[in-house]
Amino acid sequence: MSNVFSDVFALEYEPATNVLVGRWLCDVADCTLYPPHKELLTAALQYNNCRFWLLDMHTQDQFSLALLDWLKALLAEQVVSVLGSPVFVACVANESHRNEIESIGTETLLRQQARHEFYPYFFTAETAAREWLADSQDHNHRPPRR
Repeated sequence: MSNVFSDVFALEYEPATNVLVGRWLCDVADCTLYPPHKELLTAALQYNNCRFWLLDMHTQDQFSLALLDWLKALLAEQVVSVLGSPVFVACVANESHRNEIESIGTETLLRQQARHEFYPYFFTAETAAREWLADSQDHNHRPPRR
């Protein structure tokens, strides 16, 4: 199943890997970067409360600090209480965004979210992100070491 929500975002569930994959199809401004929480949650619920998400944002030329706010809002929307816990979100970004990804602000967000069993992590390669999601499913739904 593939749903295209707009000219910039598509969502697909992969039953073989039990992963919900969201892809940004082109570079967009901050105000249109993030898909509505409701659509993500609806898709996750439709597929057995899928708690393993891959968000491919490598098409984005700039790392948006709005992403951190969006991830906080996902938790505020009670993703964990709706889907069960834990929830794993592998975000794939460009290598050029490494400094922002490894910043104190991002690391602080990751620690705060982990206390609620919501685990967003950043990767620069989709292969590594998929391996982490697969390992998360194989380790009694606990995050493996990165």
